[in-house]
This record gives sequence, C-alpha cells and structure tokens, in this order.
Amino acid sequence: MSNNSPFPEKPITKITQEEVVDYLLQQQQRGYQVFQIGDASGGFELVLNESRIIKFPRITNGKIQVQGYSMNNIVEFVDCTSLSDLIIAVDAIAQKLIGALWQRTPSTARVSEKTPATNLSTISKLIGSASIEAVFDPYLTNNSLVTLINILSFGNGSVSNGVRVLSTSKTTGGRIPRLTRAGFDAWTSEFGFTGQIRIMPSKEHRRFLLLNGNQSLILGLSLNAIDKNEAVRVEPDHNDRAFFDQVWSTAIELT
Repeated sequence: MSNNSPFPEKPITKITQEEVVDYLLQQQQRGYQVFQIGDASGGFELVLNESRIIKFPRITNGKIQVQGYSMNNIVEFVDCTSLSDLIIAVDAIAQKLIGALWQRTPSTARVSEKTPATNLSTISKLIGSASIEAVFDPYLTNNSLVTLINILSFGNGSVSNGVRVLSTSKTTGGRIPRLTRAGFDAWTSEFGFTGQIRIMPSKEHRRFLLLNGNQSLILGLSLNAIDKNEAVRVEPDHNDRAFFDQVWSTAIELT
C-alpha cells in the first residue's frame, strides 16, 4: 500500500483460546451444552439440539473455523480471526440450523431513566465475558469508574490490566475536580489492575469502551449518568480502536 494513501492499513487480528472458551462458557450459562473435542488445546462442540451442532476446531495461527453440522453433515463454515467475527458467524450458522430457537447474542439494547438497576444489567449483558481494555468518555468522573465496576458486577466481564482511559478537562477542572489522578489510582488499586489515564482535547464528544476480541461498546450516554433514554450497541472495533490510538498518542497524562 502506498504511504500516501488516505486510508489506514487493515489491522491484523488473531483470536485466542481464552476468548473462545469465555464465549462458550457464556453459551453454557444460557443453557446450551458444550463439549471439549480432544485435549485441552483442541476444539469444542456447541450442541444446538439432538441433530445440529457447531464445532470449533483447534486454533491455527490465530484463526479458527466455525463449522455448522446437521445430521453429522457439515452445512456451513466460516473462518474467524477475532471474537467479533466468531460471534457473528455463530449467530448466522445457528439461525440457519435452528432458526428462531437460537438465542441470538445481543448486540444492541436500550437503557431508560426509569430503570437504573436494569440499565447496569443491560450494559453488562452486552459486555458479556469480555474485558474492558480502554475507556473513551469526555465526561468521565471518579464516580463513573465506580459505575463501571457496578456494571461488571452483573455479569462475567472484567477490566484488563493496563486499561487505558481517556477523558477531558470538562471534569478535571474547577475548584473541586470530579475526575482526579488520586481517584483513578484508588480505583485501580482497590480492584487489582493496572492502568493509565490521559486528558484529550475538550472538543471530543463520543463515548465508547474497547473490549478484548476486537469489539467496541458504543454508548449513547456518559458513564457519569447512565440513567438516560439512550441506545447502546456492540460492533467490531476497527474504526474505534484506530481512533482511540490516534487520540491517545497526543493526549496528556493526568497528574
């Protein structure tokens, strides 16, 4: 590709055994049977019903093939190199094999000002068993960091070691700042992970979380006030991760 191209290079993604296992554990919790094929480094089998299954063979060079079987005959297969690819592939194959009986993995939801507790659970379900690798929220506060933990308490998600957080001076300024380095350090220390926090230009307005497995959770609201009538959704992170990295590279560490 020419260095003068206005487009970034497509990122190289690789799926991991841990991501596949976490995803299948989530399906098991939803009521589906999951079996291991071969040894611990081998593949897995997701049982849809007595005659239809989805197989996940051994990962090779960061790629796994999702295979749909009906009556022991393979009917469809998709190569996946990320968790978001795998989720989309499983949903499509399962819909083909058992139709509306498949409990489709949720990718969109709405939160409401009338249901504060349900809002936490709703966002947690979209995160699933993923870990939060980065936070982009221009209105983030110390209390928002606690909100993140409250969201995760409703499910199996987590915060990654080395989590990166971006906010703005909208909440770090004033006589009594609502976002402080001491508050961030207390948050990472109490919950046992490492992280960095930087301040970006105040012109930014978007809000999203980068999840492992090349996923992005798009928030229509700030984490400092999730009790709003807004939409949230999960999608592949190709654009959001590149945008985050670009902003991160010029942001200033919060001290």
